[in-house]
Amino acid sequence: METTMDITRRARPLLGTFVEVSLWESDPEIFSQVFAKIEHVQQRMSAHRPDSDLAEIARAAHLEWVTVDAATAEVIQLSLRWAALSKGAFDPIRAGVTLTHGGRRPWFLDHPPDPAATWKDLVLEGCQVRAVRPLAIDLGGVAKGYAVDLAAAVIEAHGGSGTVNAGGDLRFIGSGERTVSLKNPDGAGARIELREIPFPALATTANYTYCEEGGNLDLIGDGDPEVGVSITVFAETCALADAMTKAVLNLSTRQAAALLKRLHGSALVLKADGTCRELP
Repeated sequence: METTMDITRRARPLLGTFVEVSLWESDPEIFSQVFAKIEHVQQRMSAHRPDSDLAEIARAAHLEWVTVDAATAEVIQLSLRWAALSKGAFDPIRAGVTLTHGGRRPWFLDHPPDPAATWKDLVLEGCQVRAVRPLAIDLGGVAKGYAVDLAAAVIEAHGGSGTVNAGGDLRFIGSGERTVSLKNPDGAGARIELREIPFPALATTANYTYCEEGGNLDLIGDGDPEVGVSITVFAETCALADAMTKAVLNLSTRQAAALLKRLHGSALVLKADGTCRELP
């Protein structure tokens, strides 16, 4: 734990990154509840744990209905909605195929996922999940942001303020200044500072880093491979911002702008040559 003036910070290795929670003049007892929420998401929605909901879906959903945690069901519902709106540019099933290296069998499965499977092959009814064919689902493209949103809700419920940062998925809580520093994708370590951000949440992805969520980091903007590009999406929730970074990477500029406008978000595309483009 770090305490500086009226700011108290704690960080833990969770969700495949370090999650840092900063509280401004708030009760530090909140930390235990905040990290408990994040740990629950990690446990239920990990694509690598054999005891997670996603592992059970991969094992049995093509054979029978699988019951999942309410939080998992909510994230799947959000994922299917955003997959439909983006026409598959964001697809947790395709990400699952990438995660399992082109459809090869994960170590905890006795059958390979169908590499042709998409979000359209997954059926959700309440907390019941069924798959049309064998598939692997990866919620890393939205679950991390969802966990940040849950943590923020705990802080808000206690009247607190501060930030939750999970490896670039950032949520502001309260009325404090919204300022962020974005890494320039040229790899030289330079940063760009943004002030007075109008949205409480943002997420960043780029092709200068490895993205554990899966997805194709080589496609951005107009769909051409390009090196040295980062995309930051600003939205009302981190879950939405997280998902839309993957969608924007795989859409044309026109398509990405239209989708962000419909979802009431915006994006900033930074290039290694110092140029930037705002969407929509």
